[in-house]
Amino acid sequence: MSTKLSIKHQHKLLMNPVIHTFIGFLPLSRTEFINKIKNEIESNPMLEIESNESEKKEPENINVMEEKMERADQSFLNSYIEDGFLRNKDRLSKNRVIELFGSYKKTLSDHLLEQAMSEFNDHELNIANYIIYNLDRDGYLKLEIQSIASSLNTTPEEIERIRERIKNFDPEGIASRSLKECLLAQVEDISKNKNLIILIENHLEDLSKSKFTDIISKMKIDQTELERLKKALRRLDPKPGSNFNDVEVDYADVDLILIKDENTNEYSVKYVNDGIPSITLSHYYDEMLEKASDKNTKDYLKNRLKNANLFIEGTSLRKSMIEKIADYLILFQKDFLEFGNKWKKPLTMKEVARELGFSESTISRTVNNKFIATEKGIISLKSFFSHGIKGDYGFIHSVDTVKERLKKLIEDEPKSKPLSDQSIAKDLNNLGIKISRRTVRNYREDLKISNSSVRKEEYKIRNQKKELK
Repeated sequence: MSTKLSIKHQHKLLMNPVIHTFIGFLPLSRTEFINKIKNEIESNPMLEIESNESEKKEPENINVMEEKMERADQSFLNSYIEDGFLRNKDRLSKNRVIELFGSYKKTLSDHLLEQAMSEFNDHELNIANYIIYNLDRDGYLKLEIQSIASSLNTTPEEIERIRERIKNFDPEGIASRSLKECLLAQVEDISKNKNLIILIENHLEDLSKSKFTDIISKMKIDQTELERLKKALRRLDPKPGSNFNDVEVDYADVDLILIKDENTNEYSVKYVNDGIPSITLSHYYDEMLEKASDKNTKDYLKNRLKNANLFIEGTSLRKSMIEKIADYLILFQKDFLEFGNKWKKPLTMKEVARELGFSESTISRTVNNKFIATEKGIISLKSFFSHGIKGDYGFIHSVDTVKERLKKLIEDEPKSKPLSDQSIAKDLNNLGIKISRRTVRNYREDLKISNSSVRKEEYKIRNQKKELK
């Protein structure tokens, strides 16, 4: 038998433990973060809530500490690697924010992005974000797939692959491109619902016109089966995104307050510390280490002390990251804060990541579930982002700005001859906004504005009512 000596090279990424702890905190909402702190205090004997009292409490009995150790959570957070932080220690009252500004309405995009964060890798998340932010109020994707692919420098096949996965999010059928596709996505057991699928694929128009006899004949079913299918169809949601238009969250996770300096007319943000437990190392940890009865106990305590330090540092870095990104967003979108959506500049997470020196996934995690209180109400940090449309000389117009222009053109149109979508597209192109007729139609529908022929009839009815008066 011969003995061989072999040398094996391994490349292993060594990650800063503080960083992977901090990254795990980023996507948490304020409430989730507070619960995370409370759970860690309960599970780690080396942590305690910081007290303002001058008196230090007596060390706990060693038996009590051992009981804490037994129920302590020894799990570790997922590993990531990032860098770059700031620090700030401002304190403000969150209760006062809630009192002044009221509650926040959770949007469809908020709900979907929460799911996308755990479903996609960084590359896929960029595509998912684009799709989600461009859904209409009913949850449909009206943009052309080729157009999205061109904007993101990828293929239509890649866009479709991500969209198909989003369709399985809650609510099911979201990001569909047609009513038929939306309903089919909600059919649970295909093998047991073949007739329902046939009805949706081939006979929706017949149903809308109550041509029940034709359906029975074509599908070769009886009246009882048709009634069963109609009942099953009514359980499906033709507008999966509409349920979020009026969903109100009773308790807003307000992380920041927007403050305006009346002298300089400049904005700044303050992190809301109120309500978040301030944690510190237990003042008697060294005595616990000294009283440890054996090596295993002492090693355990040292490990928990190390984790406690990581946890404290991670909470501080989370706050700093939120502040840093919020500072940049309010500086960039000052006009949006002053004058509303029509003044919002095009801004993507990729651009913010490049400007601040972080990865796009870090920006996405940080703004997820984060809210800022302003004089005009509580808004999500995600609302500072907006995709744009190309214009002349490389200028980019935000989607919100284009919609405002479109709305104004229709408001000022001749009532006797309303503008067609093609005419609106031409007028916008003359203004330097490169837009197609199809996109005009999609934006007009997003704004709940009728087409030119319907508007013409509406104008006639209004004139008749005026004449009667």
